[in-house]
Amino acid sequence: MAKKKKKITDGSGDMDSIRLPDKKDIYALNTPKHRGTAMNQYAESLFSNDKSRYQGSFERAIQYEDPGRNMTLVPEDEQEEEEEDITEFAAKAIPKATGLNRGVKLGNQYVRKKTIVIWIVVAVTFLLFMMFAFPPIIADDTDNSEVLYNKNVFEKMGMTELKAYASAHYYVNSEKAFSSEKAENYRVVKLAFTARNLSPFTVEIPKFVVTKVDPRYEDNIAYVSTGTVDSNGNDVPLTVPAFGSKKIEVEVLVNVAEIDERQFNEAISSLILSTKGMTKNVFGMKIPCIPYFIFVSDNMSLSLDK
Repeated sequence: MAKKKKKITDGSGDMDSIRLPDKKDIYALNTPKHRGTAMNQYAESLFSNDKSRYQGSFERAIQYEDPGRNMTLVPEDEQEEEEEDITEFAAKAIPKATGLNRGVKLGNQYVRKKTIVIWIVVAVTFLLFMMFAFPPIIADDTDNSEVLYNKNVFEKMGMTELKAYASAHYYVNSEKAFSSEKAENYRVVKLAFTARNLSPFTVEIPKFVVTKVDPRYEDNIAYVSTGTVDSNGNDVPLTVPAFGSKKIEVEVLVNVAEIDERQFNEAISSLILSTKGMTKNVFGMKIPCIPYFIFVSDNMSLSLDK
């Protein structure tokens, strides 16, 4: 007679009977009697004497679900995060270009009309400046610069008359330079320049003045003479034709009574001259020009005597 199989009633062989431990049972494991036994004296010493920085706690295990059951490790009391509002990231509408902000195709790219207008204004302003206010370009002509040895400053007038005449028609740099009445103590230096007029209007230069000179020779430069005088005694300014060039000469009277030839050359090469009262004749009107500064070249060598 076959033996009957014993019916399993405790559920140990049934997969459906597997369950997680009750939380009350887990809390019970955290009681002192379960923290350590005689079989584990080291664990007992850790729990009882607080020797470990990271003491174990069975209570922490109940705050998380079992990873083996494919659950997330999120605390039960943590609220779900609010859905991110993506409306703020929506693309903003690009305003349509109008007026001067509209693009014009130049070559392979577009340029705003506003930029083109700015370029045109700058170009027109520059052209107007060149036409009306920009001075002629004046360059040194060292080959034709020289000392006028045969010119006697007292040939037609004495010292008193010369000073008065120079004050009326020339630019006087220092009255102390008129300290001698002997003609051999003075030298007239002719400085040659080439002026080029880039505008369509005639340029008039009434005078050249001394803007700067070496302080050591300040009282050696007597005057600077430009232009000529007509029959009525009026000054005739230098003129440079429109879109043309002209050779101009400037005479400088130097007192050489107490300087040698080296100092004489240093005094002339240290000069910085500039135009004064320069104008352009624009349809009968005289338009002032900005001054032009000339640095006298130090490439020329001047001698006191022939």
